Amino acid sequence: MCTLRLVVLAVWLAAVPAAMAADPPVRVLFVGGDWKSQLPNYQGKTPLRGYFVRQEVEKAAPGRFEFTLWTSYEFLQYGDGESLRAFDCVVVGDVMGQSVVPRLVRGLTAYVEGGGELMYCDNHKAFSFSTRELSFDAVLPIEVVPFRPYGPEPSQPLIKEPFAVKVAAPDHPVVRGLDVASAPRLKGARHGTPKPGATVLATGPGGEPVWVAWQKGKGRALWTGGVFANDELSEDFARWPAFGRFWAQALEWLAAGSAYPRPALGDRVAEGTVTVDLAKPGPALASRHFGIHGQEYAGGSYAMEGEDLALYRALNLDDTFARIGAAAGAIRKVPGGGQWDFMDDGADLSRFDWAKYDYTELDKVLADCDRIRAQPICLYWCPWYKDVPMDPKRYTQYFAAALEHANGTPGTPAYRPRIEFFEVMNEPDLSPAPARLTEYVDFFNYASGNLRRRYPGVRFGCGGFFEWTYVQAIIDRCKGNLDWISRHPYGHTGEAVFALHDAYLAEARRLGLADLKFIITEWDFWIYGAPAFDYIMTRWKPLADHADTCLGTLHYRWREYQEGGYVFGVHGEFDQRYGELPPEWPNPGKNKPITYR
Repeated sequence: MCTLRLVVLAVWLAAVPAAMAADPPVRVLFVGGDWKSQLPNYQGKTPLRGYFVRQEVEKAAPGRFEFTLWTSYEFLQYGDGESLRAFDCVVVGDVMGQSVVPRLVRGLTAYVEGGGELMYCDNHKAFSFSTRELSFDAVLPIEVVPFRPYGPEPSQPLIKEPFAVKVAAPDHPVVRGLDVASAPRLKGARHGTPKPGATVLATGPGGEPVWVAWQKGKGRALWTGGVFANDELSEDFARWPAFGRFWAQALEWLAAGSAYPRPALGDRVAEGTVTVDLAKPGPALASRHFGIHGQEYAGGSYAMEGEDLALYRALNLDDTFARIGAAAGAIRKVPGGGQWDFMDDGADLSRFDWAKYDYTELDKVLADCDRIRAQPICLYWCPWYKDVPMDPKRYTQYFAAALEHANGTPGTPAYRPRIEFFEVMNEPDLSPAPARLTEYVDFFNYASGNLRRRYPGVRFGCGGFFEWTYVQAIIDRCKGNLDWISRHPYGHTGEAVFALHDAYLAEARRLGLADLKFIITEWDFWIYGAPAFDYIMTRWKPLADHADTCLGTLHYRWREYQEGGYVFGVHGEFDQRYGELPPEWPNPGKNKPITYR
């Protein structure tokens, strides 16, 4: 047992009397997404997201609004009733709905109902909620439809063609006096059924309610279909000369109902005690749980060497995972055939025509895995398209040939599971469900069922698709043919990732599948600077708690997006920049390693 005494420098919050601040600036929290939200300049273009909105609002109403810019990660991780009360108005856009957890739902609901103001903006993630209960439905003025990308249930309705906005409530303060008819067209807009008591401010070409406002408890909420900042659906709309005034009027109307006092900040010292039971057992951790080598060396790709390799060695990452895809390119194409016309090698898993395969790249990749002491996950990508026939017997033969080449022939002294983890397809499109889902399940069950019998020691997995509710369907239908599930929780906090993990495990246990495991083969949150480091630390804590059922993680595209580089100091491959970062934020990359141990 170990006891630590902590002294914490805290921030003290107290209300400022109204007499001390006559008509102070409106406090706006702008949640602008992931990496785009942090870029004052985007590939040489104008400022993006919150930077752009803040600029335009300041032009329209100088000094009236005080912006705080958050990434979606900070909102998802730290958004609650207490933290949000520091703002008069919260603007939310580009938040991964599948990462919303009950804490955030309760916090945002309490914030609005208690007198806070919410502006919810349209973008491609706006309605990616797994369920209505884990969404912002309680405070939005329109009905939320849970996200079902593959069907058969509908998702939030979307106007897919550009259109001119039609004002439906010209006297409402948000649109009063604005010549909206002169604005450029929106590229599209999501919409929903207005709730009782809501006011439709503007409509689409078919009368769809695209801008909707209402009073919720003591607070207010505004939905702006098609409108966020200066990209996606409102990229053209943002060129409207009155764009800043539109935003200023929306924020002014919202903030007029704010009931939260302005806090004063001061320093206070708090003391506490943390007791650590060092004798309490937990799941065993291994290097695989902290993998950073998410992509392979193949041909001209970046091979870890020199200072990077030395640092990699110092981090003790031997036997970590490396996800490779070179096996999929081994089968030769029919001369003169089309893109997907591969040679037929029959369906006898004990006989192969090796002249039909070229494993030069696979051998190169496996040798590089040996060089950096990494354990390969062999991903076999397949052309899973609606117009491409996918014969499970033919592709199972291709899978078997790759395993036979790498591992040897089963039953012989040379047999060794050099490839222990085999992944069938990457992010297969399961729409339209349930028909396409059934086809994929049949394909996987045939392949895994036959390969498992022939290749002992190899574990077969699949996944990477949109998760809820399809992972449960895969578990239900694949059962014992499924050894592990590949997960791609893009934009998910550790808290949200393992909330779903626990739900999937519960479903597996219900079916009697005691040994089902998970590997996070692509895990990233495209953010920079201190939030990136904080994000990775907070996701590793629940990972450590689930290390017995989550076999490992890999940073996706660590070379390109440099998330792993930021934490570990290993250089990224590419030099192109997604935008100019603020000077106080280090931009890790070639010749600028930043090491955290």
